[in-house]
Amino acid sequence: MKNVYFSGISNIGDELNRYIWPAVLGSVMEEDDRAALLGVGTLLSEDFNRRTADCDKVLVFGSGAGYGRAPAFDARWHFACVRGRHTSRLLGLDDDLAVADAAYLLATLDWSRQADTSAGVVVIPHHSTLGYVDWAHLCAEAGLTFLSPTLPASEFFQRLTGARLVLAEAMHGAILADVCRIPWVPFRYGQDFLEWKWLDWTEMFDLKVEIAAAEAFYDPRLHWTNRGRAFHLGRQFKRLAVDRGLGRAKWKKIVPPGDSQGAAGARMVGFLEGLARQEGYLSSDHILSSRVDELYARLNSLAQRHLQQDAEPLAGPARALFG
Repeated sequence: MKNVYFSGISNIGDELNRYIWPAVLGSVMEEDDRAALLGVGTLLSEDFNRRTADCDKVLVFGSGAGYGRAPAFDARWHFACVRGRHTSRLLGLDDDLAVADAAYLLATLDWSRQADTSAGVVVIPHHSTLGYVDWAHLCAEAGLTFLSPTLPASEFFQRLTGARLVLAEAMHGAILADVCRIPWVPFRYGQDFLEWKWLDWTEMFDLKVEIAAAEAFYDPRLHWTNRGRAFHLGRQFKRLAVDRGLGRAKWKKIVPPGDSQGAAGARMVGFLEGLARQEGYLSSDHILSSRVDELYARLNSLAQRHLQQDAEPLAGPARALFG
């Protein structure tokens, strides 16, 4: 069966698919390329789902929608569950199919944490903004620990489980913190942040979250380095103009230039310091347990109906799964 997910970049949310499905479904993941499995990620879009065009069967488990147009479904598609009600309603599915993000299958593993929470407060940006600014410098200035979502899974989780609080622009950074029972604080950076998918997830856990917005900028020494000074000044002018009610509406999406080690960086450091003083969010143990139980019930039903086998629940220490 094809394990279909966003690939080509090393991003922890997408990479989870490489570990979860072979562990719970076994060798069937290597045997039949005529079937596709859509699992962890915001995968339900017309553009992305062209990857399943040659498949006789498409199985959906815990995926979400939100990027681009919704795909057209036919008799090949079989839904075990989706990430949340926002996804089910956008796709015209029954709300009973809204359960949780598939990454919560990991909650049955042993996530024993380091007693000294040595990493303190960690910051997980979205992979798409890593090249905008010097995150390592900004986090160090704020007395926090930068945790890149592009690290190998074993290293990522080793650092994550040593945290006492997680500040996350990356949604799966927050979901994985929740799985590990570490409080998390969401924030948005830039103009492409998709709050819709966060609500799709969090509302299934009865969480009402407020997402703070950082003053986004890009550092010309790191991003668009092949552009001249006039280009960066032009972007700065357009953003200043639109902030004063002038210029074109599309200029509102422009991220202006700034210096990671200058005034813009100092404001970002202050923003992160403020987030680090919050208590953070955490789903209740009861709701978490209920959602995870339902995910495994749906997974076993999917495996029996479409793969003629039982699913194998994840168990044991998490480090054994990720190496």
